[in-house]
Amino acid sequence: MSFIVDCRTCQYEATNGPLDFTKTNAELARKTGLSKDSIRRHRKHTMGTVEQAIAYDQEFVDDKHDPINGSSYTRMAATAWGENEWREFLRAKGTDPDTVTFTFGVTSNPHGGYWNKLLNVRPKPQPIDETVDWAAAAKFIEGFTYVPAKRDHLVNTAILQPTDEQWGKTDFNGGTVQTEERVLNSYAAFADYCREYRPRQIALLRTGDGIENTCSTNSQRDTNDLDLPHQIVQSYKIDLQGLAMLAPLAEEVIDARVTSNHGRWRTGLKADAGNPHADFGIAVGRQLEDTQRVLNVLPNVRFLFPDALMESMTVQLDTIRAGMTHGHLASSPDRMGDWWAKQDHGRMPTWDADILFVGHWHSMRIYQSGDGRWVVVGPASDNGSSWFSNIKGERARSGMLAMAIEGKRWRFQEIL
Repeated sequence: MSFIVDCRTCQYEATNGPLDFTKTNAELARKTGLSKDSIRRHRKHTMGTVEQAIAYDQEFVDDKHDPINGSSYTRMAATAWGENEWREFLRAKGTDPDTVTFTFGVTSNPHGGYWNKLLNVRPKPQPIDETVDWAAAAKFIEGFTYVPAKRDHLVNTAILQPTDEQWGKTDFNGGTVQTEERVLNSYAAFADYCREYRPRQIALLRTGDGIENTCSTNSQRDTNDLDLPHQIVQSYKIDLQGLAMLAPLAEEVIDARVTSNHGRWRTGLKADAGNPHADFGIAVGRQLEDTQRVLNVLPNVRFLFPDALMESMTVQLDTIRAGMTHGHLASSPDRMGDWWAKQDHGRMPTWDADILFVGHWHSMRIYQSGDGRWVVVGPASDNGSSWFSNIKGERARSGMLAMAIEGKRWRFQEIL
């Protein structure tokens, strides 16, 4: 029998004589001070013939009985064993093979024959009714009745983010008629959303670009289907319809809006006039506020606007503070977090908000910013942007973002 000089077990045999392979690996390890793994490897590679190997195959060959982590067995044989051989083996061990799950494999022995391995022998899972004594379990809760706390409202606030309707714009998805259908469907879907989640408070966070305007690009005068005065009329009409649909569904409704680039009053192509609040979206909000005051309608609606000369704001909701800005003040949606960090450092209007709502970028995304704060970029309600799709090959889903606030958590978000 040859041996490898750098094998510790071989070195032991060279000095102390051959090991008695009728003993188990564990017994030999205790006697020699060698590891069981070293003896196991030596046993595999020093058996001269298959007959010798099988003759040595008493109960010493890797039998591990572990009902939790899975039992395993290794057997030397002249042939490779399959499922039938292992099932017979399990029966010989006193285990019904139909009551367990297992896997098996095989490796060849350098001196002939095969090392057959049976792995992960575990009892099959039993139906819960057969393993749990429900009568005994019931004794632990006898006399105890759970009374759920009364909840008039399932969530604190339901948020809807109407943004970038861009009334008057025509593109992939049509013109004003199609936009009106899409926007009113979003309000109707949000009404169903509120009936399901029963908020105490509804917040309409309008992040701008309610109209298309006529001085943002050279093509607008030719592609729009509404002139500027009628864009404003359309925005007022649909915003009022949305409020009328939603006001009966909560104790309080907040209508908050910020300035935007398409909403700016301009005297020429991108030629802004007036201060930052010379904005048609703000003007429509002021008209709605006057309608409420003069006609005494929608008494539970509260209108909010940014402070003088500011283009962002923070709205105190029931349990969180929601920041708002249109989004045109940063170079990309992914840079809004950087913009917000600088606003925080400068103690600007959104500095202490828990979550920031942004429009402008026409494609929904939500990402974390800073310590547990979130930037929410809402989808647009407009008719698409063919110029963008022709460059990027992408189109975003149109609609409005709905989100529920429960405590400090936001959840149940979807595009309506």
